[in-house]
Amino acid sequence: MIKNLISSMVLTLAMLTAAAQQLPQFSSTDYDGWTYNNPGVELNATNIADGKITLYVNKDGLVHILMSPLLHCEGIDTIAASVKWYTRNAFSSDFDLTKSTLTLAIDDADGHPLDSITAVPSVAGTANHTLSLSLPVPCGLGTARLRLVSWTADVNSCGAVKKATFTAITSGDMPLAGDVDGDGQRTISDVTAIIDLLLTNHGDAFPTSADVDQDSNLTISDVTALIDLLLTATS
Repeated sequence: MIKNLISSMVLTLAMLTAAAQQLPQFSSTDYDGWTYNNPGVELNATNIADGKITLYVNKDGLVHILMSPLLHCEGIDTIAASVKWYTRNAFSSDFDLTKSTLTLAIDDADGHPLDSITAVPSVAGTANHTLSLSLPVPCGLGTARLRLVSWTADVNSCGAVKKATFTAITSGDMPLAGDVDGDGQRTISDVTAIIDLLLTNHGDAFPTSADVDQDSNLTISDVTALIDLLLTATS
């Protein structure tokens, strides 16, 4: 009986640990528990797939927000997000790419904002973007909600969330900033790798390790930041 009790406790602990690391995902087939506060658009599979879950501030000042269900944060140091961001009016003369920003925020269970990070699409004239965002989880936070919002967008320059993938990262899982080739160290080959990404990258998806300055964009400043790290290490 004692053996069975111990086995049951171990199984329960394993299930709780797995649940703590499992973050809610968002797509047309996986949106249970998510809420969208635009009263004119129902949160359903068709509207998600059609790019109708748009985030912006309307003319009455209502901020359209996509909010996650409650998530467990124990043991998580960072939440990494990859968001398919559809700028449906990208080819309109009224569209402004600089307004179509996406902010990932984390709120505590009572709705108090704790931290946020904003990404800006970098390719003009493109309707589909993949934005990468990484947000640290405050130490000791038990439960929270993720909030996706576009504070600067209007109805002409809005973006829609078609899919959002969230990954729980612990300190041992964090990629080394600048280690683009994944060999566990920063070298001149990583500088070359980032330059190659800058020259050949036609979208917004790129390895997290290439975002050396951690501004959620891939730019020449990441090359400069990596060179500074290499020079500091050899000085």
